[in-house]
Amino acid sequence: MSVKGKNILLGISGGIGSFKACELLRLFVKAEAHVRVVMTEAAQHFITPLTFQSLGAEEVSLDVFDPKPYSLEHVAWSDWANILVIAPCTANVIGKLANGIADEVLSTQAIAYAGPILIAPAMNVKMYNNKAVQRNITYLKSTGVHFIGPETGALASLITASGRMSEPGTIFARARQILLGRNDLKGQHVVVSAGPTREPLDPVRYISNYSSGKMGYALADAASAFGAEVTLVSGPVELAPPPGVNVVRVETALQMQDEIDKACAGADYLFMAAAVADFRPASYQKQKIKRSGESLNLTLQANPDILKSLQKNRPRKVIGFALEVENLEARAHDKLRDKRLDMIVANNPSEEGIGFGSDFNRITIIPRGGKTVRTERLPKYELAIKIIEEAINLSHAQPVPQIQPGAPGRHVPQIQRGRARGGRTYKRRP
Repeated sequence: MSVKGKNILLGISGGIGSFKACELLRLFVKAEAHVRVVMTEAAQHFITPLTFQSLGAEEVSLDVFDPKPYSLEHVAWSDWANILVIAPCTANVIGKLANGIADEVLSTQAIAYAGPILIAPAMNVKMYNNKAVQRNITYLKSTGVHFIGPETGALASLITASGRMSEPGTIFARARQILLGRNDLKGQHVVVSAGPTREPLDPVRYISNYSSGKMGYALADAASAFGAEVTLVSGPVELAPPPGVNVVRVETALQMQDEIDKACAGADYLFMAAAVADFRPASYQKQKIKRSGESLNLTLQANPDILKSLQKNRPRKVIGFALEVENLEARAHDKLRDKRLDMIVANNPSEEGIGFGSDFNRITIIPRGGKTVRTERLPKYELAIKIIEEAINLSHAQPVPQIQPGAPGRHVPQIQRGRARGGRTYKRRP
């Protein structure tokens, strides 16, 4: 499930963070959600209602008795919304919600709302640390209200401290997680790898690839929405970490191998979405390599195959990824078998509209011994949900024989070792 078609009630209270709410609104609109905005009087001193209407808000409510459509019944929007997001949320509004005070349009709508609420606090650090404010936050959390942030950063008072509103992308991702509302992976540990690796030649150059990391980050985001504890081992990318996810950053393939091995200890799932470099320079030059002729010869050595190297820390289910520009499914089947995977996800980045860096993809999901699933072109977050659902289905499926060399997906007779009293016996599988 994405936010497409969902009804988002966006509350704006008075604070400099209200400018960030413009970008948050755009993210919801871009995702094809329906957004209505509720502004306190204080918020209107920082930004105008016309701004939100110009950016795609369907309606903007300013007053309990505002004579506009839907406002004659001042809590009507609370019945319409799938989620209420208040960003920024001041200490004043937090106090009202914690104590049942409904004296203006935002607090009235919020108190009447029975669905999920996500609050992004934004205020001066002294206000945020005030004991009464912290008591109110603790109480609201105990009632099921979701909070994100605040972050540590530059505040309006020109000091660096806690109290800065979380970035719009982070708030959007958390709202999307809440809307998914799944607990299939609650209590389970999921490890996801993402992004490229960089193999250094000298202090200023490296070998890498075009991976953006978006698929891996979407998987980590979705796995968290399914209730899992998520560790994301990430190569160098320009993406904000998904909320609620533990991120471990690496550069090289050897570093990624080491961190994945540690993260997988006791893990339930591994989604190996990273584009790990197959080779690295055989030697590293401590000084910048100078031009000395018309050509440069490099000697490369193979990096370890991380999936094949997993031994004692191998998770219960291991899902690999295959990026191929020809013979997609045949090569995916080969990798499924050779790397002893439970499932593989294959895609062709040369297809139009789903190349490197795109927010969309078209994939083929091949479970070991199961039915192949081919998707249409979809946003990567929706594909991540589909991949995780298929991985969960693996846990409910009956064990199947290993695929042997031959036609992809076809099981051939093989010898199976059995035990009998007094020694070993062997039997042929039918």
